[in-house]
Amino acid sequence: MGKASRRDFVKSAAAAAAYLSVGGAWASGSENRKRGRIDVHHHMIPPFQPNPVIMPAAKNWTPESSLAVMDKYGTETAILSFVAPSEYVYDGSEKARNLVRKANDTATKIVSDHPARFGFFASLPLGDTGASLKEIEYAFDTLKCDGVVLMTNTGNKWLGDPQFASVFEELNRRKSAVFLHPSTPNCCRNLDTGVPDYVLEYDFDTTRSVTSLLYSGTLSRCQDVRWIVNHSGAAVPTLAGRIKDRVPGDTRNFNAAAEGKNAKIPNGVYYELQRLYYECAHATYPMPMAALRAFAPPTQYLFGTDFPVEAYETTVGQFAELKLPADVQYALDRGNAEGLWPKFKAVS
Repeated sequence: MGKASRRDFVKSAAAAAAYLSVGGAWASGSENRKRGRIDVHHHMIPPFQPNPVIMPAAKNWTPESSLAVMDKYGTETAILSFVAPSEYVYDGSEKARNLVRKANDTATKIVSDHPARFGFFASLPLGDTGASLKEIEYAFDTLKCDGVVLMTNTGNKWLGDPQFASVFEELNRRKSAVFLHPSTPNCCRNLDTGVPDYVLEYDFDTTRSVTSLLYSGTLSRCQDVRWIVNHSGAAVPTLAGRIKDRVPGDTRNFNAAAEGKNAKIPNGVYYELQRLYYECAHATYPMPMAALRAFAPPTQYLFGTDFPVEAYETTVGQFAELKLPADVQYALDRGNAEGLWPKFKAVS
C-alpha cells in the first residue's frame, strides 16, 4: 500500500475541524475518547522482560498504567510492542523463539482484555528465518496482529541484509506494517565515555537501518509494506540529500545519479524515503519536526510516545509550541493511522 493520497488528506480537514471542536486528542471523557490519538510507539514491559529498564515507570508497567496515561492525555488506542536487545531475540536460539512467542501471546491477551484500547505489533525471532516465517503465519493468522516490530539491527547485521529478504517478501505479501525500533549494534556500544548509547546511537542506527533497506533494494521491492520509522525519522530527513547523492551506481549517468537512482532504487531515493511513515515519539521538538515537515508530506506522520520508557509529556507537551495546522495535527494524531488500520477508525 502506498502513501495516502493528497486528496484524502484534504478531505480530512472537515474531520479535523470536528475533532478539535469537541476537544480532540486532549479530551478524556468516554464520549470524546473515541476521537483520541492512536499511539503507534507504546511498549509493553511484561514481568519476563529480559533486559531491566532504567525508568521506574517502565519497571512497574501494567496495562492499567498505560490506560491511565492514555486517558489523561486523550489517547484512544495504543499499539503495543515488545522490544529487547538482539542478544535476547535475534540470536537464532530456541530461547529466543520461546521469548518471542511468549511476548506475542501476552500481547494478544492484553488486546483481548481491552479490545477498544490496544492493538499490537508482533515480535519475530529474526535470527532464524524459518522460525520468523512461522511466527509471521501464527501472529497474523491466529493472533490477528496489527503488524510487526523489528529492531534496527540484529547485532551484526542491518535489515537490508540478504538473510532477511524472504521475511520481507512475506511481510510484503501480507501488506504488513513494519515498525522499526532503534537498537545499538555490537560495533557501536560504549563508544563515547559518559554518553549512554541511547542518547545518540539509537537515532543513528535507525538511519543506518533505513539506508540499508534503501540501498539493498528492499524498499523498492516491498512496495506493500507500510514502513514506520521512529522518532520523527531520526536523522533520515536531515541526511536524505546526502544519502541520495551517494547512491552507488553508474556515475556517468548524471540524471540518474542526481535523483539517487540505480537498478535497486529505480524510483529514486526521495520517492522511497518520502513514502515511509514517521512517528513522532520524543521528537516533537521544533527542530526534528522542522526537518520532518520539510522532507515528508503530512500524509506520512503518525503519533507515538515511547511510553513507558519516555514520559508522555515529552511528546505531547511540545504540540502547543508547534502550533500545527488543524488538518496536520489531526492527520498525525489519528487520521493517517485510521488509513493504515481501518478497524481503529472513530465512529462518527
